[in-house]
Amino acid sequence: MPTTILEINDLEKNYGSNEILKGIDLQLLPGKITGLLGRNGAGKTTLMKCVLGLTANYRGQMTFKGRNLDSADKRTKMKIGSLVDVQFYEDLNAYDNLMLSVRLIDSIPKRNRKQVIQESLEFVELSNAARKKVKNFSFGMKQRLALALALITKPELLILDEPFVGLDPIGVEEVKDLLRKLCRERKTAILFSSHQMQEVCDLTDNILVLSNGVISYSDQNTHYENQQAQLIELMK
Repeated sequence: MPTTILEINDLEKNYGSNEILKGIDLQLLPGKITGLLGRNGAGKTTLMKCVLGLTANYRGQMTFKGRNLDSADKRTKMKIGSLVDVQFYEDLNAYDNLMLSVRLIDSIPKRNRKQVIQESLEFVELSNAARKKVKNFSFGMKQRLALALALITKPELLILDEPFVGLDPIGVEEVKDLLRKLCRERKTAILFSSHQMQEVCDLTDNILVLSNGVISYSDQNTHYENQQAQLIELMK
């Protein structure tokens, strides 16, 4: 059986008296894509921010490859990529935006920075737009650039918050193809949230439904008839 990349047990998170997460349990495996469904305010982004260390004061246990998850540990941060609240310098080109981030990563030697950036842009098929200013990018290109940034360190776990929002049908298919490629070639474990039921059902190996602070549904994506209708009912 593949080694579990991320395991979460009894994760709870409150904002004041408002209980957002009431005991979350889940496992993510290498090379598998897990889709997280839930209504607005269900806690999908909060769950992701807990994993990424972007919010504190939660309860429960999270382990990364069998060890307690410490998102402040640099070696661990290198192995977890994310697309959550990504912002770019619009007047800079794609290459320079990535370089600004790469310079902050101590584990990437200066002599390797150019190669790392080129490889990441090539993976998301933006090599030809490397010197183009981000303000001239389509929304789909910006999403792929955000993915290139998340992949700079070749993470083993990728956390994506609504990666398909604002994309046209072609952009959606391009991102889906890239995520499949990541799983196939790098065995990356992927967790993404979405409101787009069709994309979740098309893309994922596993589906989770977050409702009322708990995972109300967790199962392999079996593509059965009327699956989307049942998932909508579970989100209510």
